[in-house]
Amino acid sequence: DRPGRLALFAYNFLKQSRRFQGAKDIFILDISCGCGRDAIFLASNLPCHILGLDSSEKAIEIARSSLNRELEKRVEFLCYDFSRVNDKYDIILASGLYQLLRPNKRVEFVETVKRCLKTDGMLFLSTLSVRDPQHSGRGEPVEDDPNSFQQEQYIHLCTREELEKDFDFLNISALF
Repeated sequence: DRPGRLALFAYNFLKQSRRFQGAKDIFILDISCGCGRDAIFLASNLPCHILGLDSSEKAIEIARSSLNRELEKRVEFLCYDFSRVNDKYDIILASGLYQLLRPNKRVEFVETVKRCLKTDGMLFLSTLSVRDPQHSGRGEPVEDDPNSFQQEQYIHLCTREELEKDFDFLNISALF
């Protein structure tokens, strides 16, 4: 029921950001929102409108059932492919998704961010690193996809250089 680490980080960052202090309407796209805990947390604590997307109809049902009457006015959950979104957002949040995407879907993700993030917008992304001790080297290496492994599921571990290259159109303020 509690928000994830990325949502807490985004919340604290936005509360201190001069750009968003006093903002009346922040438009947020939550890609791979799951059961909606991060979207609900952010909408409960920030003056924002959120579109939460996930590929799981069950997760979207749970997310929708978690909304109260007040939040229903500012939060929408859809079972929808993120690569089809065309609207512009101040913030794009994606927690725990990028490492699950195969190379072609990672390209679609980057293109979606390019297309949908406002010029002065912010991307908050959490993904797994090649330094992750729990996942590094686990499973069978995926041919022609460095730092990717297949065990129960596909997983891609990112390098700093890869993220800097993939998102070179952004002014990256922090990678950790």
